[in-house]
Amino acid sequence: MKHVALELDCRECAACCRDAIDGRVLVGASDLVRWRRDGRRDIVDGLVPGHFGQRGFPSKPDGSCAHLGTGARRRDCAIYETRGESCRNVESGSHECHAYRRRAGLD
Repeated sequence: MKHVALELDCRECAACCRDAIDGRVLVGASDLVRWRRDGRRDIVDGLVPGHFGQRGFPSKPDGSCAHLGTGARRRDCAIYETRGESCRNVESGSHECHAYRRRAGLD
């Protein structure tokens, strides 16, 4: 029997975005430069203190990322197209992705 890999859609899953306690998802200098250049003060001004002197994304009271959820889709990222490098580095279907999915009860 052939094993078929499960195709995962980050914008439908969002398991990695549900465990984003204030400042845990760090933002690097290149993201800050890019968002400033692109006029995304809404993102830059909303950052909170993170570890190691960096800044990170804020979270909602339930611990999910403040950017999780759009008007139409509660598991979509409101800043997906311009999300930070730390978010982009979590690849769909990777070991890290599946670890988040297990913690969220999806695997």
